[in-house]
Amino acid sequence: MRIASLTGLRGIAAVSVLLYHIPHNPAFAQFAIPLFSRAYLAVDLFFILSGFVISYGYYERVARNPSAKRYGDFLVNRMARVWPLHFVVTMVFTARILLNVSGSQTIALDAPNLLTNLLMVQSWGWGTQPIAGNSWSVSTEVAAYLLYPLIAALAFSRWAWAQLALAVGVLVLVAASGRGASGPLDVNDSDTVLTLLRCLAGFSLGVIAYRCADRDWCRRVLAGATGFPAVCAAIALALLLPVGDVVVVCLMPLLVLACYYNGAAARAVMANRVSFHLGLISYSIYLWHPLVRDIAARAMTVAHGRGMTGWDGLFVLGMLAATWLLCWASYHLVEVQGHRAIKWLQRGGRRAAPTAGAAA
Repeated sequence: MRIASLTGLRGIAAVSVLLYHIPHNPAFAQFAIPLFSRAYLAVDLFFILSGFVISYGYYERVARNPSAKRYGDFLVNRMARVWPLHFVVTMVFTARILLNVSGSQTIALDAPNLLTNLLMVQSWGWGTQPIAGNSWSVSTEVAAYLLYPLIAALAFSRWAWAQLALAVGVLVLVAASGRGASGPLDVNDSDTVLTLLRCLAGFSLGVIAYRCADRDWCRRVLAGATGFPAVCAAIALALLLPVGDVVVVCLMPLLVLACYYNGAAARAVMANRVSFHLGLISYSIYLWHPLVRDIAARAMTVAHGRGMTGWDGLFVLGMLAATWLLCWASYHLVEVQGHRAIKWLQRGGRRAAPTAGAAA
């Protein structure tokens, strides 16, 4: 069952990453929005959300009552969710490189890169590169899925405090590494395990947040009318700190919890129709938008060469509209249908039996 405010939060995070990436293409440099200059941290929010939501859906079956069959079903469900779109986007980006659409081939289409991308293990620190740029984070989440029973077992044990300290310590280590591109935590290099550790730390924070969700003290602080606005204000203040990335990420589990409790303020911002719709297509937004941006930039450059200037804003609006249309279609045709196809194969070609929870 979907939690509307958490779905909307995912949508806001995906759009934040999109707006952050627009000026990364030099043609759109003038459209940089200061508010989103550190929206690379929305990826860390994805990691935390993933740990929380997966625990919401699978903790009882996979971690609390573990078995090889339940663990296998869990992994198939996760692959059915993330692999079909990852595969399609990777194939499209591969064709883009082969046709040299972007004007420069920066990623070698050699056997190690192709194999690790198909297996979704390309960003685990052994030097292979993500063919579809943003897929690095999806790759690291696959590692979190594999380790989920262990991560959840620790989060629900007496050693949860040590796991919390370790997660924060890992984030500090990543931020202090000097590898951040746009900021301390903006580490996504393929030749370091820090990229993977960044994901595992955020994922662990999400699982720990789920453990706290039913605690009375947590509800008292975050479920009331002021919980959601107070957390948003705290994150905004932390973003004013020049090197406050770790502080921001440490506040994000509170934001997830405030949305989970679904108070009036959280519903108004995150569960409205627009935010919820963006949340449904957020995975497609995250993976497709760099390609649409670069195509729009190329078209604008051609237009400039023909003397058509002064229309740059329309190219950006057209890019946003095209991204939405592509991602809406991608969600229904690739994500939903791909999930159904893999589940059908898992059942040996048999139709799923109707259940009360089928819609969820």
